[in-house]
Amino acid sequence: MSSLLERASGDASIDRSVQNWNYACQSLCIIAMTVFFGLRMYTRVFILSGFGKEDCACFIASFLGICYSVIALVMGHYGGGLHWSEVHEEDKIPFQKTIYVTMVMYGPTAYLTKVCLLWIMTRVFSPFRKCVIFIRVFMGIMLAYYIPAVIVKIRICNPIPRFWDPTIAGTCLDKNSIILADAVVSVASDLIILILPIPLTLSLQMSTRRKMRVMGILGAGGLAVASSIIRLALIVVTGQSKDASLAFMRINMLGNAEVSIGVICTCLPALSALVIRIYNDYSSNKATLESTYKMSSMKHQTRTERSKNQLSVRELDSDEDGLVYNAQGNPRVETTIHGDSQRQEGSESMKFDGVGITRTVDVSTSVETR
Repeated sequence: MSSLLERASGDASIDRSVQNWNYACQSLCIIAMTVFFGLRMYTRVFILSGFGKEDCACFIASFLGICYSVIALVMGHYGGGLHWSEVHEEDKIPFQKTIYVTMVMYGPTAYLTKVCLLWIMTRVFSPFRKCVIFIRVFMGIMLAYYIPAVIVKIRICNPIPRFWDPTIAGTCLDKNSIILADAVVSVASDLIILILPIPLTLSLQMSTRRKMRVMGILGAGGLAVASSIIRLALIVVTGQSKDASLAFMRINMLGNAEVSIGVICTCLPALSALVIRIYNDYSSNKATLESTYKMSSMKHQTRTERSKNQLSVRELDSDEDGLVYNAQGNPRVETTIHGDSQRQEGSESMKFDGVGITRTVDVSTSVETR
């Protein structure tokens, strides 16, 4: 009994600020990933064209990301965020086991998150064939790194239990060098994901404001680069620290932030489509009330004025909206030209079946004989 009281009194003097930050960070990451992925799935099922290969990858990345955060909570329970001298002896081996698990999980989780973002870009910029080839080669290069990296992490010690119990005879690879290599690859890949959409989007025919919005949606995953850079700096500065419980907890929180931001950003195009659908549903009620007046007023307009109105209605969905839908499904982008003879065929020829951008251009022809 007296030992428990001594332990409690000792705990009262321990600085647990990093532990508390870890609990808050992981709780926020778990909630955010769950909510954003749930909204993505709702949009895919009820609004867009159903599931695709990137949805499966996003599901696995979200699941691994949540597990990654749960393990970080377990790490905090076993002394993560405290000074090594303040960690109870019975907690030190379980703490080292959580480090081992997070090391192995980080690579697959980060890779799948990046693949989801890159797959979105291959859909959006599918007309840019060279860009799509570059993205696929880039994904292959990352896969060629992460597969052996995971194997090395799993077999970092021989035997494996030596990683968390140094009293066991055996050998281990340099843990800090492996973590540093992961951090460098993560920073480089995040920078590519951030920069890649910029030149491609600038070449699109749309206003500057819309270009900025599209770049924001597609390059949002690059925001994880901030977490990656800070994480890399911490590994370089504190990687050799003997205070592993405090140093690794800080490094791990930044890894959780990087993964969570990536998962959230893979869901942004779907959320944009959801917002557009909600806005259109709301606007349709208002438009219905005004339709009678507009139709009656068009009867008194000239043919040129009517074709201008038709063009503005047809182009209500912006190029940005088409890109967002393109990132989520199988869109159609059509340009339809109607001449005088086709105009008489009725509205059946002007039907548009699919999601995308359509433009209607009225063309009149005349023949002059000499």
